[in-house]
Amino acid sequence: MTAEATGDSVGHIEAHGIEFIPERDRHGKPSDVALVFFGSQLTYGSIIMGAMPIGFGLTLLQAFSAIIVGTLIGAAGVAGMAMLGPGSGTNTVVASGAFFGVRGRHVGSAITQVIDLGYFGMCIWVCAPQLAQLLHVAGAPDGRTTTVCAIIVCALVMLAIGLLGHATIVAYEKVISYASMITIAIIVGACWLYPVGHPPAPGHFQPGGFWGSWMLSVSALIANAISYAPFAGDYARYMPARTRPLAMFNWTLAGMLGGCAVGLSAGVVLALNVGNPFTVSTDMMRSMPLWLMVPVSISGLGANIANGGMVVYNGILSLHAVLYRLKRAQVAYVFGALGLAIGYFGLIAYNMAESIMALCSIVTMLATPWVMITLLGYARDKCHFDAISLQLFNTPGGRYWYHRGYNLAAVIAWFLAVACGLPFSDNSLFIGPFAPLLDGVDVSFIVSALVGALAYAFICALARPVKKISLKEEVLF
Repeated sequence: MTAEATGDSVGHIEAHGIEFIPERDRHGKPSDVALVFFGSQLTYGSIIMGAMPIGFGLTLLQAFSAIIVGTLIGAAGVAGMAMLGPGSGTNTVVASGAFFGVRGRHVGSAITQVIDLGYFGMCIWVCAPQLAQLLHVAGAPDGRTTTVCAIIVCALVMLAIGLLGHATIVAYEKVISYASMITIAIIVGACWLYPVGHPPAPGHFQPGGFWGSWMLSVSALIANAISYAPFAGDYARYMPARTRPLAMFNWTLAGMLGGCAVGLSAGVVLALNVGNPFTVSTDMMRSMPLWLMVPVSISGLGANIANGGMVVYNGILSLHAVLYRLKRAQVAYVFGALGLAIGYFGLIAYNMAESIMALCSIVTMLATPWVMITLLGYARDKCHFDAISLQLFNTPGGRYWYHRGYNLAAVIAWFLAVACGLPFSDNSLFIGPFAPLLDGVDVSFIVSALVGALAYAFICALARPVKKISLKEEVLF
């Protein structure tokens, strides 16, 4: 069965939404998922994240140790969530209904929708100035009108990629991965040969000394990687049901680790050759010859737009779990309207870029325990899904119809996790009462993840085992 016959081909609008994908339509390979996550890390965002440990005063080896630890933990969460795709045949939000309840999937849908809209705004914020600068070089006037036009163009291109869907994103990531690796190699080489400065000597740590700076780096890198976990199943759902969970885990882990290794390592090297690691994305361009500036900028813009397209695709599927009576293409227009509104009002009218980034930090704290509970539930069910029951969104009956459609064990554990994690938040929007005790290290998502996992395991141990239930029969757990 060819991709064209399944309603998922390059350059055509994907037919499938959150409904179960029949086996005959699953033409994906685990390496496709690895490629998507590999390419997603080859952006200026990864370079900025890689430069942070040097900015926090760590040495080269200390920075790499933070990158290895943080990325490995975060990437393991992404790889774990990818295992749900082949068995469930649907996206991660709907698959979470097996553990949160068929209606409890709205917990994941709400979380991922805020993440997607927030990151969509961030992608516009990153891409629009790049495009505006290129338009200025081409002769367009430098001003508000050009910036607004750049926002609209970037948003529409991202929306088009997300609307076209799975096959187009996989193909785009193949091209952009090669182009991005070449671009990053050129930037690193130019900055290494012609440094524009050097950072302060190692040892100028953040509050808390070495361990405070190292933990701050690790926590930021865990959050960077694990933020992709809620969307792993959006691509893994196209894997045949016979795909081994371990193979799915290994391929996804390899893709995330490989992409992070390239992007973050480039950030470390660049940070050592600029005066201020926290402005590496602008300082690094000063070492480039003028004739390379335009092609490098175009390649970087293409990579960032690819990330934006992924965010849109994920957001459409997450919103489709709520607006399931509509077709995926119709949901795309709704998400597009919301995203454009955030892009304009949040970034132009009110200049809320920093607030949007802080919101994404808070939402990562909400998403991490959701990921942990989902993975624990998947392990308790021995990696098995009842795919038909997952699709019974409003019909009492089926394996996953718990108390009024909600599995209270998972929902209560998630609420406890959020309640315990929020006091440790430390960002521009909210500083929790316990955050000052850790000298600025935001461990809110780590606390929420541990509490969520322990609470869910404890509640499940007290409750009677889940059993298959008949129509309209309800159980508590």
